[in-house]
Amino acid sequence: MEGPLLYNFVVIIATLLWRDSLPGVVALSTMAAGDGMADIVGRKFGKNNKWPFSKSKSIAGSTAFFASSLLVSFGLTTWLSFTGSGITGNIASGNLFWKLAIVCFVSTIVELLPIGDDNWTVPAAAAIGILILNQ
Repeated sequence: MEGPLLYNFVVIIATLLWRDSLPGVVALSTMAAGDGMADIVGRKFGKNNKWPFSKSKSIAGSTAFFASSLLVSFGLTTWLSFTGSGITGNIASGNLFWKLAIVCFVSTIVELLPIGDDNWTVPAAAAIGILILNQ
């Protein structure tokens, strides 16, 4: 199981299990926004700035991954908290942005690694990371 099928499987599982939790929101937004923007920006602006250790990944794509996953993760958690959606987890912390920045940075590195399919490694890293940092 690879590519779009695995992506959809992860989205369904995360939505069913974690739709009202911080790890679920961060896992989904990191995968959807981060991985999606990395592909779009990397194809458009990454032809001449490939990582030395990867011919298929670019610095532009990785930068887009980090920035978009952080902005969407922080924006969604803030919005869901503000609207009283019932999201669980310590999202009132003033350090949430910095915790998310660390999680998104680590997820960016995980996306670069040639280990497994990033459709499951990225959301897993994001969920585990925010669980550890936000205890």
